[in-house]
Amino acid sequence: MGRQHPFVKEDTFGRKVNRIKGRAKPWVLRFARFGHMAKGVVYLVIGLLALQSAFGLGGKLISSKGALYVIAQQPFGLLLLIILAAGLSGYACWQIVMALFDPENKGSDLKGIVARIGYVVIAGIYTGTCYSAIKILFHARVDTSNEHYQTLSAKMLAQPFGQTAIGLLGAVILIVGIIQVSKALSGRFQKKFKKNEMTRKEWKWSGHIGKVGISARGLVFSIIGIFLIRTAIQADPDETKGLDGALAEVAQQPFGPVLLTIVSMGLIAYGVYMFAEARYKRLNP
Repeated sequence: MGRQHPFVKEDTFGRKVNRIKGRAKPWVLRFARFGHMAKGVVYLVIGLLALQSAFGLGGKLISSKGALYVIAQQPFGLLLLIILAAGLSGYACWQIVMALFDPENKGSDLKGIVARIGYVVIAGIYTGTCYSAIKILFHARVDTSNEHYQTLSAKMLAQPFGQTAIGLLGAVILIVGIIQVSKALSGRFQKKFKKNEMTRKEWKWSGHIGKVGISARGLVFSIIGIFLIRTAIQADPDETKGLDGALAEVAQQPFGPVLLTIVSMGLIAYGVYMFAEARYKRLNP
């Protein structure tokens, strides 16, 4: 059997794709790190909005799109929004790079294929968020409420197998949320960091803040997944909730304001943690 060329790798479906040996182009990695920072800013604002809601100070636009609106209303808000839109596009592009070229070595088995499909889904989500930022820049209306998700779920329920599709989507999001909480509590997320470039203090604080932030995000994902499963079971689009609906559900529990405050602080922590990923994450092992 002939020796495989070091610049060539078999892809998932057996075709050969050209792959640059060694590190990706420096500008690609800088763009990706910039994207991680932009994602962190969005989560910081979402967490602050949720915290305001917990203390009864407003914070009604608790979603990524709502966060973009709040940023746009600040001094130099439009400039900040342009920078964020560029950063979010960078994050989306890096997800596509991970799906196509597998720099995290997920492999081409079933688990690896699922992970790489997940990257494509994430790329779609952040492309949509970037598109919302652009619409806000041009003063177009962006729906930040649960009604947007309820309209989408109603359209899906009207399709053949739509109920099943929503149920499966809810199950996937619920599982992702549980996995995130598990990964956070075990500290496995730190494996992606370049420990040799971090001080002991940086390693320690990133671990603590990552556990809190990723756990909070996983909890919110789990709640959204449960809502989608309920939508499928009851065939009722009103059961569909986005991020704001999930946080509203937290607020309605016993000691709701206290729980919402904790989750809000967790989302703020996740935003700060994304800055650590932007600086120290191993993007091209």
